[in-house]
Amino acid sequence: AGAGVSTALVVFVLVLLTPLFLASWRVSTVGLASQGGIMAWVAYQRDGLATVADAIRLVDLALVRAILVPLLLYRAMAPRRLGARNDVLAPNLISWALALAAVLIAFRFAAHMPMAEAERPFVAAATAALLLAMLVLASSDRLFSQAVGVFRFENALALFELARPEPDADPTIRGGLLIVTVTTMGLVSWYL
Repeated sequence: AGAGVSTALVVFVLVLLTPLFLASWRVSTVGLASQGGIMAWVAYQRDGLATVADAIRLVDLALVRAILVPLLLYRAMAPRRLGARNDVLAPNLISWALALAAVLIAFRFAAHMPMAEAERPFVAAATAALLLAMLVLASSDRLFSQAVGVFRFENALALFELARPEPDADPTIRGGLLIVTVTTMGLVSWYL
C-alpha cells in the first residue's frame, strides 16, 4: 500500500499543477474534485473504515471535497456563459517558475524534516499544495480564482492531517473539520 500511496501523492501534485498551466475554470473544478478523490482514496487505503472518525473523514473528502465543492463552483460559473479561460496564475514564465519552485521547495522542506519516512510524501505534497494555494490567492483578484485558492488551501490542510495515522481520532474533531469545510462552501456560494 505504501507504493500506491506514494504514487497517489505524486498524481496529487500533478493535479495541483495542471490547472495553473491550463487556464480554464472547468479544469480548476476538475482539479479540486480530483484532489478530494485522491485524498479520500489514500485515507481509505491506509485507514479503512474502522471508526466513526474514519467515516466522517471519508464523507468530508469523498462527498464534500470531491463532489459538492466542484459542483458548487460549476453551478456558479456555468450559467454565466463565461469563456472557458480563467487564469488562476498570470500566464507568464515568472508565475509558472514560481509554481514549480514552490513544488521543489516543498519537497526539499519535507526531505529535511525530522519525521518518519512514511510521513514525508504526505508533508511534501501538502506543503506543495499550501504554497501553491498561497500563490493562487496572492496572484489573482478574480472571485472565482480566490474561491479556488481557498479550497486549495483547505485541501492542503486536509492532506497535512492525513500525514499521520490517528487510530484513536476523536469523531467530534473530524466533525468540526467537516463543519468548517461546509461553512466555507456556504460562504463561497454566497459570494459567487
